[in-house]
Amino acid sequence: MSARRGPRVAHEHIEGPARIHAGHSRRALGAAAGSGKGWRNDAEHPLSLALAKGQLIRGKECHTPRMRFDAGDLYRVVHEAAMPRGRDELRVPTGGPGQPINDRMIDASRWLQAVEVQLNAEDRTIVRLVCGEGFWPSEAVRAAAGHSHYDKAVVPRFNEALDHLVEAIRNAPPSPV
Repeated sequence: MSARRGPRVAHEHIEGPARIHAGHSRRALGAAAGSGKGWRNDAEHPLSLALAKGQLIRGKECHTPRMRFDAGDLYRVVHEAAMPRGRDELRVPTGGPGQPINDRMIDASRWLQAVEVQLNAEDRTIVRLVCGEGFWPSEAVRAAAGHSHYDKAVVPRFNEALDHLVEAIRNAPPSPV
């Protein structure tokens, strides 16, 4: 007795993601993905959206937009590694409140400290808010500047902070991630 399964569908053609928004863009995929083209969510993080919109082009000429993005993305990955991942890590007793509890978190925290000590207070705030916590660059620049009328120079100030981050990472020890 053979169980009959539903009709087989050969090569479904998918037009796009379930809900397309302004952050989606087309991209080329490899043969291993099974399709020639796909969709990418550029708005997954404010830093990736800034790169997709071409907002990382201003700043020092010795740094490319890709270098700024890579530095911010590395900071993001290490910042995530420094945070507890799940319920079990939150319940483990530590040496004190807010203390890292495993080697991954300790190494990531030390690396972040080594990088952040090279940044000035405004750059540190901008980088931590955008790259680490996912705030929009406009919110981070205004929070770092201490006033809400910082309007026209948000993108150049954000790029300046990323330029300083590139240099700080260059002078820091290798990242733990």
